[in-house]
Amino acid sequence: MSTDVTNPNQGGVPAHLAKYQKVRIGNVDVTDQIIPRIKLIQAISPEVTEFNEAKPGTFWHTVVNQNLGDKLLGIPIVIRKSYVLWAPRNDDRMILARAMDGVHWDVPNAEFTVKPKGSVNSVTYHTKNTVMESGLDRFGSSIPGDPQSVPAASLTYNMLWFFPEFPHLSPSVIINTRSGIKPMQQLLSKIDSKQVAHFAQLYTIGIFQAKGAEGPYFNYTYTGAGFADEPIAEITAGLYAKYADAAWQASDETSDTMEESRPEGNREQRSEPNENMASKF
Repeated sequence: MSTDVTNPNQGGVPAHLAKYQKVRIGNVDVTDQIIPRIKLIQAISPEVTEFNEAKPGTFWHTVVNQNLGDKLLGIPIVIRKSYVLWAPRNDDRMILARAMDGVHWDVPNAEFTVKPKGSVNSVTYHTKNTVMESGLDRFGSSIPGDPQSVPAASLTYNMLWFFPEFPHLSPSVIINTRSGIKPMQQLLSKIDSKQVAHFAQLYTIGIFQAKGAEGPYFNYTYTGAGFADEPIAEITAGLYAKYADAAWQASDETSDTMEESRPEGNREQRSEPNENMASKF
């Protein structure tokens, strides 16, 4: 057993093994991997009761179960936009349909009868072939006739990030949905305004406390922090080439953890989807 001093930023690799580069382990590729998730801890997050280190208003790595603090320096690699058609919270069916490519429903031309909170009568959702055709991503779609009702289908952004201060925890995914949609769309506009590849742009990922219909909660902030130096840019360019066209998902992106995108009632903070940005990254 080695007693060599290790460097935490190298993932605990003994010094005498630093000369050995990673090689292909077998006939597997990116599609066989589960990507770690960086989660913004809320007061009601299950991690708060499971781990003493998990504090509301901090970032949590869901694989190594490590608190990363309330601020991260990150470089965006790839973003994926998707939609989830949820049944109301009192309905055991939970997820009715998904559009993982942000366009096509996995259950096309289907009908689902539900009774949303705040609706006097049951309503029927029609998926049709695409999200756009169905109109289920628009405000007023969860309760037809109520233009203020939230979209029946929840828009979700999955952003793959590289963290220069935590290279051994990179890449990891940050999921923005519900109230996190607007901060992500603002970030996409910032990225698009710069005349250099997104995987060479640095951002500070922060946290602020907001007040919603269900009480106070923590939300994301994204602030420009300059550009990557050449060694880091080489790493992130390689990650972009590796993951841009590959299938991947967050480690705990299951129906349970995606519950956070499930609408509570018939009204929530409005955030109109930007259909033109997410396909660029």
